[in-house]
Amino acid sequence: MSQPGNDLPPRRWEIDCARGAAVGLMIVSNFLFDLVFFGGKEQLQSSVLDWFARFVAGFFIVLAGISLTLSQARPDSRFYGFGKIVFRGLGLMGLGLVVTGATWFAAGDGMVIFGVLHLIGAGLILVYPFVGHPMVSLVAGVLISSAALWTNEVRLDTSWLLWLGLQPYDFSSVDYAPLIPWLGPMLIGVFLGHMLYPDGNRRYRIADLSQRWPVRVLTWGGRHSLVIYFVHQPVLLAGLFLALKWR
Repeated sequence: MSQPGNDLPPRRWEIDCARGAAVGLMIVSNFLFDLVFFGGKEQLQSSVLDWFARFVAGFFIVLAGISLTLSQARPDSRFYGFGKIVFRGLGLMGLGLVVTGATWFAAGDGMVIFGVLHLIGAGLILVYPFVGHPMVSLVAGVLISSAALWTNEVRLDTSWLLWLGLQPYDFSSVDYAPLIPWLGPMLIGVFLGHMLYPDGNRRYRIADLSQRWPVRVLTWGGRHSLVIYFVHQPVLLAGLFLALKWR
């Protein structure tokens, strides 16, 4: 059994494992989407598929909040702190722009303008001041999530506020994760990080399953989630194209 302690390892295997599970769910979700959008399987489209995609996105975003809390609990965090978080956030937003360009070619008007990568990049910077304030994070997360009840009903004549959650008329995108409501789950993740790992230490004892092969596979996926994020769609689309060509 692993026990809480003062030694703070660079990573927690259970968080990487959970992120790896999210990666697997993402691949399933995007494969189903590709079948609908590119494969002509419109019969698969349903509210269940939409909610599944939202669940997967929310899973990733909550884990990002938990990971942010853990990273700031590490003893060496004082050497990088906010500066490294800003650098990482801007890097993710830059990669998000790569996704924007790629989806402009693949999906045209349905391209990703502000998707999950954009959200996590901006969110790391915006949520950083809440680290160390779990109850404030929880309240802010609930309020921002709830604000979508209003923003979802608003339509504007401009697209300049898409990042916030205010959409123009007839807007559609293959991946849309604006600050409202999706900054809410990240703030809730910060709250959970403090509750589950006060000062970076596990609050609860858990069995060490890190050497079990399914866990090792998921953990590997969690540690390479960004690479998998970029690689999996071209692989899925290439496979789908070949399947449709040879059927």
